[in-house]
This record gives sequence, structure tokens and C-alpha cells, in this order.
Amino acid sequence: MSVRCFNTMNITNITRLGLIAFVSLLAGCATSNLPKGARLVGGGLSVEYTAPRDGTAILVERTSGRIVATESLGEGDSFDFNPDVENYDEVLFRMFGDIHAASDGSTMVVIPTNALFQLYFVPEKTRKE
Repeated sequence: MSVRCFNTMNITNITRLGLIAFVSLLAGCATSNLPKGARLVGGGLSVEYTAPRDGTAILVERTSGRIVATESLGEGDSFDFNPDVENYDEVLFRMFGDIHAASDGSTMVVIPTNALFQLYFVPEKTRKE
């Protein structure tokens, strides 16, 4: 009687390849609604970016894949996102739907801990003359 032993190295490699393929697929799906040429240029709960040339800034909440804001920028213009300072309350409320009332009577949108904001920049195509 012969006993077959599976090489654990092969099983580990197959598992790793499967995980890499799965993560790649998810990453592709999450950014599939972005225009061709979009480049990830920043992220976090507070984002500041200065455009190196004319183009469009697109702020995406990565977990849901929803676009939070878009803004056309000229060379040297800045895009700033800070949910505590800027006027993004209405958009964030529509996305997350939870408001916290402070003791001073003001309200603020509660952003889930798994929310991840990412800023993409799409440079304007240069025209060949």
C-alpha cells in the first residue's frame, strides 16, 4: 500500500496565488467606475493635494466604492477634504446615514471606522497640434 503525501509547499503556494487573485479582483471592482488614467494620489480622513497639471480630482470612499466628490483643477490648484471642516455633511450623511448630536447642539456625521477615503487624479489629456 502506498501513501501519497501532499507537498505542503505546493498547497501554500496555490493558496497564496488564490488570495492574490481574489484581492486583485476586488481591487479592480472597487475602482472600475473611475476614468482611464486615474492615479491614486492620496487618502485618509483628511486629504490635501495640489494638482501638478490640469485635470480632475475624484474622491472615493473605498469600502463602498462610492464617489464622494469630483472637482476640476488647474495646474497648482488644491483639493482639500476634511469632513470636520469642509461642507461634506450632506454627502456623507447620504452615504453613512448616522448623525451624532454634540452637547453644544451641533451635529456631525458619524463616519464608520472601516471607511477609507482615497483621492484619484485624472490628468487632462494633452492635445497634439
